Amino acid sequence: MKNVLLRTIVVPLATRLGTALGAYLMAKGLDGGLADQLVNGLLAVVLVGCDLVAGKVAGLLPKEAA
Repeated sequence: MKNVLLRTIVVPLATRLGTALGAYLMAKGLDGGLADQLVNGLLAVVLVGCDLVAGKVAGLLPKEAA
């Protein structure tokens, strides 16, 4: 269940948000390489946070549902 949510919802949404943020930063004059590093770091933090939340939720479910 966790993998399905990550693959179908979280990763595509985070990728699109990262692309939008990178384009915005580059439009504001930030160097492309620096914008990529910043966006990749932010996406990593978001995805790790989503993984932690999903792990907590999966731990709360009954064993039959997990």
